[in-house]
Amino acid sequence: MLGYIQEGKRYEIYLSEQNKQNKKEQGQYYTPKDVAFVMSKWFHQLKGENICDVGCGTGNLILTYLDFIGEKKSRELIQKRRIFLYDIDKMALRICKNLILEKYGDDLESFLQLFHCDFLDKTISLPNYCKVISNPPYAKIKEVKSSWAEGKVIKESKEYYASFMEKIIQQSESSVIISPYSFLNGNKFFSLRQELNFHSGFFVSFDNVPNSIFCRKYGVFNSNTSNSVRATISVITNENGKQGFRISPLIRFKSEEREKLLHNEVLEKTLGSRYQTISSQDEISKMYCKCEKSLESLWEVWRGKSSKTFKNLINENSFFNLPEYTLYFPNTCRYYTIAACYDLERSGKYRFDFYDEEIFYYCYCFLNSSFCYWFWRMYDGGITYTKGLLESMPMFYDILTLEDKQFFNLLAKEMIEKEKEYIKTKNNVGIQENIKFPPTYRKVINQRLLSILGVEKEESCFDVIHRNAFFE
Repeated sequence: MLGYIQEGKRYEIYLSEQNKQNKKEQGQYYTPKDVAFVMSKWFHQLKGENICDVGCGTGNLILTYLDFIGEKKSRELIQKRRIFLYDIDKMALRICKNLILEKYGDDLESFLQLFHCDFLDKTISLPNYCKVISNPPYAKIKEVKSSWAEGKVIKESKEYYASFMEKIIQQSESSVIISPYSFLNGNKFFSLRQELNFHSGFFVSFDNVPNSIFCRKYGVFNSNTSNSVRATISVITNENGKQGFRISPLIRFKSEEREKLLHNEVLEKTLGSRYQTISSQDEISKMYCKCEKSLESLWEVWRGKSSKTFKNLINENSFFNLPEYTLYFPNTCRYYTIAACYDLERSGKYRFDFYDEEIFYYCYCFLNSSFCYWFWRMYDGGITYTKGLLESMPMFYDILTLEDKQFFNLLAKEMIEKEKEYIKTKNNVGIQENIKFPPTYRKVINQRLLSILGVEKEESCFDVIHRNAFFE
């Protein structure tokens, strides 16, 4: 066991000392042991006789799985030639083989199915009746090779991990894959989501703040031992009559919570209650929704009572009028969103011009509410709030009463008057101004919006989306 750990560790260090650009091109990430155990436990429950590790590297996933099922069953699988290992890195594949033989016996060498190969090559196929565990490479495709099978996912995403996922789910009975979370919502991954409509299972996604799934691991793209990947563990089955995925919110956790969080039973409790498929009905229907289970019913009401999008409201009454009202919206948000009339000195902001006074005040308050931030967390949650996503946000302006409009008018005017009192400035990359309103404003707006929707919830229901710890 000591040799197994040390050789894998040596390879981690080898990766960390490579040229950074080479590492990025190869997209090599070492799966942490605790994550590998969680994946192995789900993997064991899935259907499939032949066991495949695609992009096996030094074997952390397959070794953890074999450890999980025990020595007797592991030796039986190997002797029956049911362990298939694939990697383009010859050194990593050799280390993986040596670690398996060191643990389970040199007499098994001839039974291991090893493939030093480009997995996307059309001549490489998974065996029948297989299940796959994988941590595919996280790198961009610079050139689509003629030796690869042509497909929409490769052409549109130009990402290795998405292309691996497509091939894996098409050729296996089931799989457990850890990858970047971007396939859940990114425009260029729409064709992969369309393919996933023919499968079922669940996705568990993790934010990278305040702690990351891949923290303190070598072989990453920056100079220290942490990185910025927001990861998703996908558990996928290929069964007739079953479609759709249960999906967790984007999970935040502190480093001291990691051990308590990374248990299958804990993670499964975060999954939403409904099985999601995607469609082309509208922009947000093309994406998966990462909604907290406790807020699912509220999201259904919000979407159901919204007859317009934010983009519709911006252009309302524009035919006969000139824009008179302007909002600025910083496009980066960590724990809340803000809108301001003051033109903030910062890079990364959007300007929106309005033609209608009542709509302007309503939108000012809405963008400063938890609703706006929550929408971003459900459909992105990364670094920036894209303009397209913001403009697609459902808005229930048409159900406002005169009293509601007066409420937003008065509150917005008060907040606008006090904007400069709450300006916060960072100088890390030039001047970056933002506004940090007292939470009271956000809470008052939230409660009013809940009342307008006719939902009997306290505004504290939004605490779950703003917190930076899992077990608070």
